[in-house]
Amino acid sequence: MKIEYEREYQVNYTEVDQNLKLALVDSITLQQNMGTEYFESFKSDNVILRNQNNAVWVVSKTKVHFNKYPTWGDIIYARSYTTKVKPIRVEMETTFKNKDGEEYFCAKQEMCPIDLETRKIRKINTVNYPPDMETEENIIDEPFLKLTADFSEDDLVYKQKVFLTDIDYSRHTNNVSYVKFIINTLSSEFIDRYQITDFEIHYINESKEGQILRIYKKEKENSIEFLIKEGEKEIVRANLIYNMKGM
Repeated sequence: MKIEYEREYQVNYTEVDQNLKLALVDSITLQQNMGTEYFESFKSDNVILRNQNNAVWVVSKTKVHFNKYPTWGDIIYARSYTTKVKPIRVEMETTFKNKDGEEYFCAKQEMCPIDLETRKIRKINTVNYPPDMETEENIIDEPFLKLTADFSEDDLVYKQKVFLTDIDYSRHTNNVSYVKFIINTLSSEFIDRYQITDFEIHYINESKEGQILRIYKKEKENSIEFLIKEGEKEIVRANLIYNMKGM
Protein backbone atom coordinates (compact mmCIF):
# COMPACT_ATOMS: atom_id res chain seq x y z
CA MET A 1 0.00 0.00 0.00
CA LYS A 2 1.47 3.34 -1.01
CA ILE A 3 0.15 6.14 1.15
CA GLU A 4 1.49 9.67 1.00
CA TYR A 5 -0.04 13.08 1.51
CA GLU A 6 0.51 16.32 -0.40
CA ARG A 7 -0.78 19.85 -0.10
CA GLU A 8 0.14 23.47 -0.72
CA TYR A 9 0.74 26.21 1.83
CA GLN A 10 1.23 29.93 1.43
CA VAL A 11 3.55 31.60 3.93
CA ASN A 12 1.51 34.11 5.91
CA TYR A 13 2.69 37.36 7.49
CA THR A 14 2.15 35.98 11.00
CA GLU A 15 4.54 33.08 10.24
CA VAL A 16 7.64 35.09 9.34
CA ASP A 17 10.43 36.65 11.39
CA GLN A 18 11.75 40.22 11.34
CA ASN A 19 13.41 39.44 7.99
CA LEU A 20 10.18 38.15 6.41
CA LYS A 21 11.56 34.58 6.38
CA LEU A 22 9.54 31.64 7.67
CA ALA A 23 10.35 31.43 11.37
CA LEU A 24 11.72 28.21 12.90
CA VAL A 25 8.72 27.81 15.22
CA ASP A 26 6.34 28.13 12.27
CA SER A 27 8.31 25.68 10.13
CA ILE A 28 7.91 23.14 12.95
CA THR A 29 4.20 24.00 13.10
CA LEU A 30 3.85 23.32 9.35
CA GLN A 31 5.64 20.00 9.76
CA GLN A 32 3.41 19.03 12.69
CA ASN A 33 0.25 19.98 10.79
CA MET A 34 1.37 17.97 7.76
CA GLY A 35 2.03 14.94 9.94
CA THR A 36 -1.39 15.24 11.55
CA GLU A 37 -3.17 15.54 8.19
CA TYR A 38 -1.10 12.67 6.79
CA PHE A 39 -2.19 10.33 9.60
CA GLU A 40 -5.76 11.57 9.23
CA SER A 41 -5.65 10.57 5.54
CA PHE A 42 -5.32 6.88 6.46
CA LYS A 43 -7.58 7.08 9.56
CA SER A 44 -4.89 6.90 12.20
CA ASP A 45 -5.04 10.40 13.68
CA ASN A 46 -5.31 11.10 17.40
CA VAL A 47 -9.07 11.57 17.40
CA ILE A 48 -9.54 8.08 15.95
CA LEU A 49 -6.91 6.52 18.21
CA ARG A 50 -8.45 8.12 21.30
CA ASN A 51 -11.95 6.90 20.39
CA GLN A 52 -11.03 3.43 19.12
CA ASN A 53 -7.81 2.47 20.93
CA ASN A 54 -7.67 4.71 24.03
CA ALA A 55 -4.30 5.92 22.80
CA VAL A 56 -2.66 8.91 21.10
CA TRP A 57 0.41 9.39 18.93
CA VAL A 58 3.25 11.33 20.53
CA VAL A 59 6.36 12.59 18.78
CA SER A 60 9.58 11.37 20.36
CA LYS A 61 12.11 13.03 18.02
CA THR A 62 12.18 15.58 15.19
CA LYS A 63 15.11 16.53 12.97
CA VAL A 64 14.86 19.37 10.44
CA HIS A 65 17.39 20.42 7.81
CA PHE A 66 17.06 23.79 6.04
CA ASN A 67 18.48 24.50 2.59
CA LYS A 68 16.81 27.89 2.45
CA TYR A 69 13.88 29.64 4.05
CA PRO A 70 10.71 30.57 2.19
CA THR A 71 9.61 34.20 2.34
CA TRP A 72 6.30 35.86 3.11
CA GLY A 73 3.86 35.06 0.30
CA ASP A 74 5.80 32.10 -1.09
CA ILE A 75 3.89 28.94 -2.01
CA ILE A 76 5.23 25.76 -0.39
CA TYR A 77 4.55 22.30 -1.81
CA ALA A 78 4.63 19.79 1.05
CA ARG A 79 4.69 16.00 0.91
CA SER A 80 4.61 13.46 3.79
CA TYR A 81 5.40 9.75 3.63
CA THR A 82 6.51 6.86 5.86
CA THR A 83 10.12 5.66 5.89
CA LYS A 84 10.22 3.05 8.68
CA VAL A 85 7.71 1.03 10.71
CA LYS A 86 9.03 -0.76 13.78
CA PRO A 87 7.18 -2.61 16.57
CA ILE A 88 6.74 0.46 18.79
CA ARG A 89 7.55 3.43 16.56
CA VAL A 90 7.04 4.93 13.14
CA GLU A 91 9.38 7.23 11.21
CA MET A 92 8.10 9.65 8.60
CA GLU A 93 9.49 12.51 6.56
CA THR A 94 7.98 15.66 5.16
CA THR A 95 9.58 17.66 2.35
CA PHE A 96 8.83 21.31 1.62
CA LYS A 97 9.67 22.53 -1.89
CA ASN A 98 9.06 25.48 -4.20
CA LYS A 99 7.19 25.31 -7.53
CA ASP A 100 10.40 24.31 -9.34
CA GLY A 101 10.96 21.33 -7.06
CA GLU A 102 13.82 22.92 -5.13
CA GLU A 103 13.79 21.91 -1.49
CA TYR A 104 13.28 24.57 1.17
CA PHE A 105 13.57 22.15 4.09
CA CYS A 106 12.95 18.56 5.11
CA ALA A 107 11.84 17.10 8.43
CA LYS A 108 12.26 13.60 9.85
CA GLN A 109 10.02 12.57 12.72
CA GLU A 110 9.78 9.57 15.04
CA MET A 111 6.54 8.83 16.89
CA CYS A 112 4.98 6.24 19.19
CA PRO A 113 1.45 5.44 20.36
CA ILE A 114 0.90 6.09 24.08
CA ASP A 115 -1.83 4.45 26.15
CA LEU A 116 -4.07 7.10 27.71
CA GLU A 117 -4.51 5.20 30.97
CA THR A 118 -1.01 3.90 31.65
CA ARG A 119 0.86 6.63 29.66
CA LYS A 120 3.14 3.82 28.46
CA ILE A 121 4.17 3.06 24.86
CA ARG A 122 1.88 0.72 22.96
CA LYS A 123 2.89 -1.60 20.12
CA ILE A 124 1.95 -0.34 16.67
CA ASN A 125 -0.17 -3.43 15.98
CA THR A 126 -2.44 -2.61 18.94
CA VAL A 127 -3.69 0.65 17.42
CA ASN A 128 -5.46 1.65 14.23
CA TYR A 129 -2.49 1.75 11.85
CA PRO A 130 -2.29 0.05 8.42
CA PRO A 131 -0.14 -3.10 8.63
CA ASP A 132 1.13 -2.89 5.05
CA MET A 133 2.37 0.69 4.71
CA GLU A 134 4.80 0.97 1.83
CA THR A 135 7.91 2.85 2.88
CA GLU A 136 10.36 5.07 1.04
CA GLU A 137 14.05 5.75 1.63
CA ASN A 138 15.04 8.57 3.94
CA ILE A 139 16.08 11.88 2.47
CA ILE A 140 17.67 12.72 5.82
CA ASP A 141 20.17 9.87 6.10
CA GLU A 142 21.82 11.04 9.31
CA PRO A 143 20.64 9.25 12.45
CA PHE A 144 19.16 11.21 15.30
CA LEU A 145 21.79 12.79 17.52
CA LYS A 146 22.73 11.60 20.98
CA LEU A 147 22.13 14.71 23.06
CA THR A 148 24.14 14.18 26.24
CA ALA A 149 25.59 17.57 27.22
CA ASP A 150 25.96 18.25 30.93
CA PHE A 151 24.16 21.35 32.16
CA SER A 152 24.63 23.29 35.38
CA GLU A 153 22.56 26.04 36.95
CA ASP A 154 24.96 28.49 35.33
CA ASP A 155 23.39 27.44 32.00
CA LEU A 156 19.86 28.33 33.14
CA VAL A 157 18.39 31.07 30.92
CA TYR A 158 14.87 31.47 32.31
CA LYS A 159 11.85 29.76 33.85
CA GLN A 160 8.58 29.28 31.97
CA LYS A 161 5.15 28.40 33.32
CA VAL A 162 3.03 26.09 31.12
CA PHE A 163 -0.20 27.93 30.33
CA LEU A 164 -3.55 26.87 28.89
CA THR A 165 -2.52 27.94 25.38
CA ASP A 166 0.44 25.53 25.53
CA ILE A 167 -1.80 22.46 26.00
CA ASP A 168 -2.89 20.31 23.05
CA TYR A 169 -5.43 17.55 22.37
CA SER A 170 -3.27 15.01 24.18
CA ARG A 171 -3.60 17.12 27.36
CA HIS A 172 0.11 17.82 27.61
CA THR A 173 2.38 20.63 26.42
CA ASN A 174 2.33 20.96 22.66
CA ASN A 175 5.58 20.19 20.85
CA VAL A 176 5.62 23.61 19.21
CA SER A 177 5.51 25.34 22.60
CA TYR A 178 8.82 23.71 23.54
CA VAL A 179 10.39 25.01 20.33
CA LYS A 180 9.08 28.48 21.19
CA PHE A 181 10.57 28.25 24.70
CA ILE A 182 13.92 27.29 23.16
CA ILE A 183 13.95 29.99 20.49
CA ASN A 184 13.12 32.61 23.11
CA THR A 185 16.60 32.04 24.57
CA LEU A 186 17.98 33.66 21.39
CA SER A 187 17.82 37.29 20.29
CA SER A 188 16.68 39.19 17.22
CA GLU A 189 20.35 40.07 16.65
CA PHE A 190 21.13 36.33 16.42
CA ILE A 191 18.42 35.89 13.76
CA ASP A 192 19.82 38.86 11.82
CA ARG A 193 23.37 37.50 11.84
CA TYR A 194 22.93 33.74 11.56
CA GLN A 195 21.06 31.19 9.48
CA ILE A 196 19.75 28.11 11.28
CA THR A 197 20.64 25.11 9.12
CA ASP A 198 19.59 22.22 11.37
CA PHE A 199 17.37 21.77 14.37
CA GLU A 200 16.73 18.58 16.33
CA ILE A 201 14.51 18.09 19.35
CA HIS A 202 13.90 15.04 21.54
CA TYR A 203 10.72 14.85 23.62
CA ILE A 204 11.66 12.80 26.69
CA ASN A 205 8.81 13.30 29.18
CA GLU A 206 5.50 15.10 29.28
CA SER A 207 4.75 18.36 31.05
CA LYS A 208 1.36 19.75 31.96
CA GLU A 209 -0.52 22.97 32.53
CA GLY A 210 0.66 24.90 35.57
CA GLN A 211 4.10 23.33 35.80
CA ILE A 212 7.23 25.50 35.88
CA LEU A 213 9.86 24.58 33.31
CA ARG A 214 13.52 25.53 33.45
CA ILE A 215 15.19 26.28 30.10
CA TYR A 216 18.96 25.78 29.81
CA LYS A 217 21.33 26.68 26.98
CA LYS A 218 24.93 25.67 26.29
CA GLU A 219 26.72 27.32 23.36
CA LYS A 220 29.36 25.58 21.27
CA GLU A 221 31.06 26.48 17.98
CA ASN A 222 28.26 26.97 15.43
CA SER A 223 25.80 25.02 17.56
CA ILE A 224 23.72 25.37 20.71
CA GLU A 225 22.40 22.55 22.88
CA PHE A 226 19.32 23.01 25.02
CA LEU A 227 17.67 21.28 27.97
CA ILE A 228 14.22 21.81 29.45
CA LYS A 229 13.52 20.39 32.90
CA GLU A 230 10.60 20.27 35.31
CA GLY A 231 12.10 19.87 38.75
CA GLU A 232 14.78 17.21 38.33
CA LYS A 233 12.97 15.52 35.42
CA GLU A 234 14.26 16.08 31.89
CA ILE A 235 11.44 17.06 29.54
CA VAL A 236 13.18 18.02 26.30
CA ARG A 237 16.66 18.12 24.80
CA ALA A 238 17.45 19.93 21.57
CA ASN A 239 20.31 20.97 19.31
CA LEU A 240 20.54 23.88 16.87
CA ILE A 241 23.23 24.34 14.20
CA TYR A 242 23.81 27.67 12.48
CA ASN A 243 26.08 29.50 10.03
CA MET A 244 26.91 33.13 9.52
CA LYS A 245 24.59 34.56 6.86
CA GLY A 246 26.26 35.01 3.50
CA MET A 247 28.68 32.10 3.95
